Amino acid sequence: MHNFSYLEEILTNLKNDGLYRELREVSSAQSPLSTINGKEYIIFCSNNYLSLANHPRIISAAKKAIDKYGCSASASRLISGSMTPHLKLEGNFAKLLSKEAATLFTSGWCANQAVITTLPQKGDILLLDKYDHASIVDAAKESPADFRTYRRENLSKLEKYLASSKYNRKFIVTESIFSMDGDMANLDELVRLKEKYGAILILDEAHSLGCMGKDGAGFAQERGLLEKVDIIVATLGKALGASGAIVAGEAIVKEFLVNKSRGLIYTTAPPPSNSAAALEALEIIKGENDRRERLWKNSDYLRRKLKEARFNVGKSSSYIIPVIIGDDFKVVEIANRLFKRGLFVPAIRVPTVPRGEARLRISLQADHTKAQLDMLLDALVEIAN
Repeated sequence: MHNFSYLEEILTNLKNDGLYRELREVSSAQSPLSTINGKEYIIFCSNNYLSLANHPRIISAAKKAIDKYGCSASASRLISGSMTPHLKLEGNFAKLLSKEAATLFTSGWCANQAVITTLPQKGDILLLDKYDHASIVDAAKESPADFRTYRRENLSKLEKYLASSKYNRKFIVTESIFSMDGDMANLDELVRLKEKYGAILILDEAHSLGCMGKDGAGFAQERGLLEKVDIIVATLGKALGASGAIVAGEAIVKEFLVNKSRGLIYTTAPPPSNSAAALEALEIIKGENDRRERLWKNSDYLRRKLKEARFNVGKSSSYIIPVIIGDDFKVVEIANRLFKRGLFVPAIRVPTVPRGEARLRISLQADHTKAQLDMLLDALVEIAN
């Protein structure tokens, strides 16, 4: 028997610091009203933004694919794992995102890891927004290139590095909607700077795919800049109600990733049924604009009401709305009291956000009702103020 007592000490310290975390069992679909630990809760933490995770057309598409292709790809993409639904999904995404080619990965984490550790070389520099997702930051640490961070509210530091002659190539890496703050990148200015200095712009559309743009292609489409972004990473496990991720760019980018990305070469391909589900979700997203409209209506309403109640929602301008509390213990207490009332809103603490910025992270769905939003608002006013 190994002695794991050192782990117990570390876990005890997490509990003492208010940073301990536990899993909860969800035994229903990811709809606004879900079953957790055997009881119904209104969930305000799922990334099922367009309420598609249990859409009957998507479920049907996945079932048909299982009947035809089975439950598993059973091999990596470079062996026998590149199946018809995978290739069709890649083609459809390339078209949607105005790129020459697209590559399917098993997760957003894997996609960012592939792009950031594979494409930049020694002598290059990666320039990350200070609050980019952990998948981007961890990949940058593994990359042969140097990396630095900049603040999106002041791009002078970014421009300083872009103007430097020290590096061979410069890569700007940013999320479109930031997952903890709910605000958006200054994409127009990033495009201007990347063109001025000949940089490569990588945009993670994890939280905007499906929810923004006339076709649901994301933030870049919303800003009219799809063709100006060099590489787009888009996850399928949020608004599309599936799982996996797409990397879209020039054909040579796909060719290079297929040949050099360890996360593609050494991983079993996603189930073909998942790609079939994502394909159907794309069709729904393009044809049902009202889902996006309901999502944005919900977010505008709740954000306005929270501000009126004098809650600090930071810089949020999307359907991700933080309620910044500050203290780690207090935010956990508030989250637990909400949970006892049947409202699931997670407490976000260090290391996900900086110390002193602990928050409740509210993420909304198109199918949340006004009554559910009001219930959350009333509970917050009573508990947190």
